[in-house]
Amino acid sequence: MAADELIFDPGVLLPGPVCEFQGYHAAARHGGLGILPWRTAWLEATAAGVDARSEAPEPGEVRFPQALVHLQKSRTASWRDLLCAWNLLEPGGRLLLCGGNELGVTSAVKRLARELEQAPRILANRRHARIVAFERGDGPGPLSTESTRIVLPLPDGTRPALHAEPGVFSAKRLDVGTELLLETLAGQPPPRRVLDMGCGIGPLAFSALSRWPEARALLLDADARAVASASLNAAALGLETRCQIDWWDAEEPCPEGDFDLALVNPPFHGGKEVDLRPAHSMFARLGESLALGGRALIVANRTLPYEDGLESLGTTEVLGASRGYKIIGFTRRVNRRPRVHTPRPRSSGSNRR
Repeated sequence: MAADELIFDPGVLLPGPVCEFQGYHAAARHGGLGILPWRTAWLEATAAGVDARSEAPEPGEVRFPQALVHLQKSRTASWRDLLCAWNLLEPGGRLLLCGGNELGVTSAVKRLARELEQAPRILANRRHARIVAFERGDGPGPLSTESTRIVLPLPDGTRPALHAEPGVFSAKRLDVGTELLLETLAGQPPPRRVLDMGCGIGPLAFSALSRWPEARALLLDADARAVASASLNAAALGLETRCQIDWWDAEEPCPEGDFDLALVNPPFHGGKEVDLRPAHSMFARLGESLALGGRALIVANRTLPYEDGLESLGTTEVLGASRGYKIIGFTRRVNRRPRVHTPRPRSSGSNRR
């Protein structure tokens, strides 16, 4: 990302530690702390020796002379980060906002200037990106952003509202693919153990647990904000004793195996480009975590060739299609071991980072 290249321009970072949100390279060079809700980035940062956390510390725990916030696609998530960064600054500390034009950095800077009632100081402005600085004074801070509530229709006719932290996928309403998969659950045989891979705030697993009272579920997601949201929702629905929710990246082994049913709604965008690597990593984990003969229901855009990445592991069929999406039914092959279990080096499809 071009904006990230600007953080080491002369005059951008002052000597001393930095609290960095959605990145860690500044913290790696200057010391400090990286706030990284995405597990992939957190694993990279900790491997590089950076002090990294999935969420910001409490203001009374530590203070910093400077904080750097990388602008995200989600405005509500970016403003949550800006407010946390502001509260962690020492008096007179610098709040840095870094972003590219493609993310609307110009409008974000204007909004932040209005809320802080001060003019930004432009520290770097090139490569279609900029970094600006504000000073932590006695004036107002960034306006807080609220979590949202998403209605989940359950099989018993109730419609609880699920909690969604800012920045979590589909944090305004259930996405079309999830709705289609929920419709498909009705025709499935009752499972004992359910795996929700990339669970988000938990609608798929919670609907499954509501439909099948004897089932238990493991929910996994790479976004710590999704894990926090799903944990709150499990408690609110009274399902916390029937499920486990873990922070997990698809490049890591699945914490458990022998699942009868897996529910998967893989991401397929990396920025504006289609990126199938996360989906293929999830499919490799399916071959390891499903019981022999176990079944998975997978959401896919109609145009995406997910079947190609699954054929070495088992059989597939399209169970339904609507509004540009399809549901792929996958059954793990029972007559031979999946290719991902062989001792040979992993193919390029495993996408180890």
